Amino acid sequence: MGVQKLRQELHDYIDHADERFLKMVYAMSKEYKEPGVVGYNIDGSPITKESLVKRAKAASQRVKSGDYITQEEVQKEIENW
Repeated sequence: MGVQKLRQELHDYIDHADERFLKMVYAMSKEYKEPGVVGYNIDGSPITKESLVKRAKAASQRVKSGDYITQEEVQKEIENW
């Protein structure tokens, strides 16, 4: 099947598809367009695998250097709210 015929058939299928199928196709096309996106921030901006790994490594380094607060410290802070 040629590209032109394939496009036409897909257009016809999409025109008659249900919402579930449309959402699936949309998600696939977003992933195809933005490879490496592993999630989204609360504001809707994408989180890439690269940035997630970078953030995880930075957090791990902070923990190794003692730059963190304990559960007990968090509990005390909550009590003072």
